[in-house]
Amino acid sequence: MFPSRIHLSKKTWDRLQYMQTKTRLTPNVLARTAIALALRDTHTATINENKPEQTHVINRDVLFGDQANVYEALIYQFCAEQKIDADIQDIVRSLIDVGLHKMGHIKSILNMNNFFDLKY
Repeated sequence: MFPSRIHLSKKTWDRLQYMQTKTRLTPNVLARTAIALALRDTHTATINENKPEQTHVINRDVLFGDQANVYEALIYQFCAEQKIDADIQDIVRSLIDVGLHKMGHIKSILNMNNFFDLKY
């Protein structure tokens, strides 16, 4: 069962807030983008099972919005394909961290188009 509350590490939450200042996108939208980037790359199936000492709790409905069921299905499919058997909290936290790492060079919202081959 997918949890109703996701526990993000303080470091992850701080990175999301920092990126918010650069892009003006909310942390939940940035986290969704990070998850999408991590799911797209099947070579990133390492799950960090270390529990963070300090956490920031975010509701599932806030994190995923009205696409919660889609993200849940994508994450479970990813786990099945990668043969990952870990706590779903660890999986979601790891996917966000991997995606944020891929997004590390973003200086503004205009840099986001590189991830999705958007043409303006």
